[in-house]
Amino acid sequence: MIRRNGAQRWENIHITQRADLDDLLDIDNSAPGGNDLRGFDLLKQTAQDLDQLIQQARQQRRRIRALGSAWALTDIAITDGWLVNTKMLNRMFEVTPQNFAATYPEAKRPYLILAQCGISIAELNTALEVPPAGGLRRALKTAGIGAGQTAAGAVSGNTHGSAVNFGATPEWVAGMQIVTGSGQSVWVERLSHPVLNDDCIAQMGAVPLRNDDVFNAAVVGFGAFGIITCLAIETDPIYQLSFPPVRDISHADLKQKLNHFNSNDPAGLYHYEFVWDPYSKAQVAMEAAAVRVPFEAGHPGPKPVWIVRNDQGFALAGKSPSLFLGLPFIPPGMKTRVQFKQYRQRAILGNVRATPGQLFTATITYLEGYTESAIGVSISDAAAMIEISTDVIKRLKIPAMSQVRAVHPSPALLSFTQLGPKTCVFEYGLVHDGKFVRFERELTAALTQAGVAYTLHWSKNSGINPERLEAMYGADKVARWKAARRTVFGGDTELMRVFDNDHLARAGLSAG
Repeated sequence: MIRRNGAQRWENIHITQRADLDDLLDIDNSAPGGNDLRGFDLLKQTAQDLDQLIQQARQQRRRIRALGSAWALTDIAITDGWLVNTKMLNRMFEVTPQNFAATYPEAKRPYLILAQCGISIAELNTALEVPPAGGLRRALKTAGIGAGQTAAGAVSGNTHGSAVNFGATPEWVAGMQIVTGSGQSVWVERLSHPVLNDDCIAQMGAVPLRNDDVFNAAVVGFGAFGIITCLAIETDPIYQLSFPPVRDISHADLKQKLNHFNSNDPAGLYHYEFVWDPYSKAQVAMEAAAVRVPFEAGHPGPKPVWIVRNDQGFALAGKSPSLFLGLPFIPPGMKTRVQFKQYRQRAILGNVRATPGQLFTATITYLEGYTESAIGVSISDAAAMIEISTDVIKRLKIPAMSQVRAVHPSPALLSFTQLGPKTCVFEYGLVHDGKFVRFERELTAALTQAGVAYTLHWSKNSGINPERLEAMYGADKVARWKAARRTVFGGDTELMRVFDNDHLARAGLSAG
């Protein structure tokens, strides 16, 4: 059922974006007359309700967007029209044997689930890792550091995690139900990897669209392909990650390691990250690496990282980080040392063995006035990135500690985690002010001058224009992404425009 809340001022969870909406709408799993819909009937009804809403938006010349957890730091998921809150579409469904495509491997079938778009990563972890009595215990193949994002939002924005030999969140998706306002939803999956059979897809009220290019475009589609209502997610048997104590490593040894990185050393390496301070006189970084191990009861997980805002949007000490970092009389190096120390005490994982759902629990990772830039480079260029970004940070005199995680490259056309042999994502914590834009502009200019290929995190960048887009991904991938979008909408440009927003327009990805 859909409820309208009217025009209002809206802001994202991290208070980095604001928008004046024509309407904020809620959709949940209730049905007219109080009917309790289940399974495919529920998915079908949801798709029909949203399809009608999109058609209304088209008729009234309003733009529309699905809202997940409002987690993105940029305006990539924002509209000035109708914003649809999907967080109450939060159910998970099992897939029965008669619903699978004939070629889908038997061994993988118990581990494929269907999840509604609004289920949070925390809710999904709970449903998978702590099932009802007698249920199969499973786990997501990878996750980001947080658990507050919705499943569809995490995937569409390319939340990257740090699965060195697997990839980012889009890689655990095998199929998607997408509502476009065309009168019937589509079920998108790869032609090379079909998951559900046509009868099953018809029960959802969808039509199949099996095409590898379309899938690889839509899976990191930023909401431009319509509203994703359901995801087919491939999970794994329950497992744990074992983190030894955090290790200190000199910058020199770290650069040497990155230049000769072996993701199987130690054998089974699953998670790799390091945290470094550009101002460090000791030239020492923190290093965390975990191997994947079988589940074993009795290991206590770390204390959950939960930050919650009240009804007035207040979070305890919410403005403290930005106020401290903005003090003009404290040198930037001293501010960064405080950040580095706090990260060692509160954030980096060490000396723990637990499931992904127990390890990655953050609900808000950036407090008010604080933001983050994230840039991907090949691990072969990571040592150079340390040098280049250190120079830019010191020249601009900004406090900016950096966390870096390595992830296997993605086949998604516009995934920012696609640089091989592994993508290293450099994340820089910054005050949300004018220097944020200047930092990215000067850093990317320095990378270009040095011949270092880079990509910008779609949910964290300060701006992508058509020239930068083509430089990052190449004209062919950009053209294929646009062609895939036209395919999903049946070439209906007017309908595509309903899902455009300012971010897409700036990047040169809008329907025009």
